Amino acid sequence: MEQELKFENPIETVLNGYYKNASVGVDSITCLLNSVQDENFRKELFQQLDYYEHQKHALTTQMASFYQLPKDSGKMAKFYTRMTIRMKKYKYHNNMSVHECAKLMAEGTNMGMIQLHQVINHNPEIPDTIRQQGKQILSHEREYLDRITPYL
Repeated sequence: MEQELKFENPIETVLNGYYKNASVGVDSITCLLNSVQDENFRKELFQQLDYYEHQKHALTTQMASFYQLPKDSGKMAKFYTRMTIRMKKYKYHNNMSVHECAKLMAEGTNMGMIQLHQVINHNPEIPDTIRQQGKQILSHEREYLDRITPYL
């Protein structure tokens, strides 16, 4: 029997990792928004949601230039996030404090940053422009984390 070798394109892998981060971010914020009453924190979430939506669109366009489509590989992460948020809502009788909501977003952002570092570090042969793109995404995520930590 002949075994088929799978060639993984590092550019596609990394861009899909960036896309996954944005996709899980959109899903997380969308799932949490109806629990957030604090106007300033809601504003932060909506700004981050807009950023993630823009990222998804830009990455889809970028991947098309390489004749690729994004793979929504974050299905398990989305499921886990939704279940975590639902369990927290249930625990607090659908009345989560801004502190609890901020904690969930901070934890998710940290997990996303870890995933981004891994996808970049495990693909050292990607072009510098795509590596720099990842560093810019990580920088934005750190800034977002800095903005939401006062709500903890």
